[in-house]
Amino acid sequence: MIERVAYLCADAGIPPDGSKGASVHFRAMAQAFASLGTKLDVFLARAGDVSGFAPHRARTVPTPRAPGTAGEVLQLGHAGALLEAMTAAGPHTAVYERLSLFGLAGLAHARRLRIPFLVEVNAPLWREAAMFRELSLPAAAQGVCLDVLRAADRVFAVSAALALELATAGVAKERIEVLGNGADLALFRSAPAAPKPASLRGRPTLLFVGSLKPWHGVEFLLRGFAALRSQANCGLWIVGDGPERHRIELAQRAFPGDIVLEGAVEHARIPSLLRAADIVVAPYTSSAPHYFSPLKITEALAAGRPLLASRVPCVEQTLVGHEPIGLFAADDICSFVTAAHRVLAAGEMAGSEGIDPRLVQELDWTEKARQVARHFAAADNSPRALENHRV
Repeated sequence: MIERVAYLCADAGIPPDGSKGASVHFRAMAQAFASLGTKLDVFLARAGDVSGFAPHRARTVPTPRAPGTAGEVLQLGHAGALLEAMTAAGPHTAVYERLSLFGLAGLAHARRLRIPFLVEVNAPLWREAAMFRELSLPAAAQGVCLDVLRAADRVFAVSAALALELATAGVAKERIEVLGNGADLALFRSAPAAPKPASLRGRPTLLFVGSLKPWHGVEFLLRGFAALRSQANCGLWIVGDGPERHRIELAQRAFPGDIVLEGAVEHARIPSLLRAADIVVAPYTSSAPHYFSPLKITEALAAGRPLLASRVPCVEQTLVGHEPIGLFAADDICSFVTAAHRVLAAGEMAGSEGIDPRLVQELDWTEKARQVARHFAAADNSPRALENHRV
């Protein structure tokens, strides 16, 4: 029998061909497993093009959609359809699932086959959904997620802060590992630099890449740039879209030619954009969630670009033990400007000062996949162990 792992994302908000972080992360791990020789059957609950998962077998089993409580009940019920799809594609030797609200199919499939069940957690989804979106059944959502995590043989948390939160919620500490975001190092280091916008050529350029959400610090960045621009002839290049877009459009009127807003782009362009930047900015506010692993930090390091980033827990956890010269106090304009001047003065050397090359090497997606793959047939994932992990 060919050993094949079921790789599952039951989150109907994550398309197989999307450019946002969750889709990129899910595809990148699949590609990394392929490089290790691990064969996957990939299952997603959102329709879209699955060709990016080749050479693995991949299919979508779209979740029926409805607003409010009805939609959340449909997500619970959809576990049956996903379970049927996995059963038909099997047998499998392990299940590796990205945690989703109301997702029970992965656990059911692993229990039925008595195989290892591994879960990747990228946020406290039940809390995040209640804070930033509508959640009609919060107690049920939290209960399902925690039942799945407590039953898993291995839980991979995206940050140390999230690992601590899960342990406090009753997930066995000895079964939790930290597995932060990653990047394709070879791709980011070899990408040719994209051409800068015409108005920014010939001067240092700060690049912001990401969704324009309030806690990503767009408003602060615009104020910080205004202060920096009064002292240095530099430009600001913003690539992304979101609710803070109007602030950028207003700032462009005040700084014509100095601020360029490109909008959202396909993730395939990100390596070249980063390579073109003189400084990559990550101006998270003090209100930024402490539990996530910032992809913009990881990818800036992978591209070898100088960082100008706020000292917030999610950044400091990613850089633990390292001290790049571009760190500044969150929400502090003077600290931002001072750090920017340090980075500008250091020139190309700013991308490596304070960063141990081993940190960057450990960010490669292949290293992440290798960390997970060693548990696919681990001794503590035996049928006897599975019997002891009851929901």
